[in-house]
Amino acid sequence: MKKLLIQSSLLSIFLFQAFISVAQYSGDTFAKAKQSKKANLTYVYSEAPGFAAEVNGQVEGVCVDVMSDFEFYLLDNYGITVNSTMVKDHADNFTAYLDAVKKSSNGVFGLSNTTITQKRKSIYKFSPAYITNIGMMLTHSDVPTLSDISKISEVFAGKKAVSVKGTTNEDQILNIKKKYFPSLEIEYVNSFEEVMDKVISSPDYFGNVDFTYYLDATKSNKPVKRHPAGDQAAEEFGIVMPKNSDWAKPFAEFLTEEYRTSPSYRKIIAKHLGPNALQLLDAVAGGN
Repeated sequence: MKKLLIQSSLLSIFLFQAFISVAQYSGDTFAKAKQSKKANLTYVYSEAPGFAAEVNGQVEGVCVDVMSDFEFYLLDNYGITVNSTMVKDHADNFTAYLDAVKKSSNGVFGLSNTTITQKRKSIYKFSPAYITNIGMMLTHSDVPTLSDISKISEVFAGKKAVSVKGTTNEDQILNIKKKYFPSLEIEYVNSFEEVMDKVISSPDYFGNVDFTYYLDATKSNKPVKRHPAGDQAAEEFGIVMPKNSDWAKPFAEFLTEEYRTSPSYRKIIAKHLGPNALQLLDAVAGGN
């Protein structure tokens, strides 16, 4: 009998863990919210400086302010009052954050520096792009400047790349390894904060990160160097949703080009990313 009880308990624990791993988070559907005029939404975030980061116990950033504007849009245009919950369980693990959103349902939104790709669009739903990003190759400031990407195996000889699995930044590193640096070793970490820690602490590493990490590092006078020869082509970030979400339609109505060029949106960018970010984004938009 005791053995059966133990086996039963173990089975219950296993089934509970399996349930938790599959059914992560949920929120109200847009269809339900239109009827009830209320929406309980869940925001899952992963730490990304300027986009979604915990400051004095509160999550702040571009994504948070964009969601706040979306909430006002829903109230003004649909009469829907939003009650939102911020989930911090996956703040330090970008891969786990994406997995959590994928396994969630309905009114769940992922807030981070999440690149919109064709592969991800087959797994998730996305808002329209809320910002254009440039992936930058960074090293410690003591490292000689890489002026030609095809020479990277010579200039960066003996160095390791550091990256986060399942990201477009990793794709860039893998592309460099395939084309120019077959012997390159790649060390994986859970977050881009860890990538920056490695790069800043030692000239033996290099990484590909989003431009905001570079701006944040230079603003803090950290020993970092950008290598423009290794910059990644412009890409776009979006708010990510579970595949079964019906919130993509109202989000597309809200997050238009008119919104992205509005004074209020530019104020959000300047507030969280700094005036240099506005200049960089304007240059990207102008093709310079």
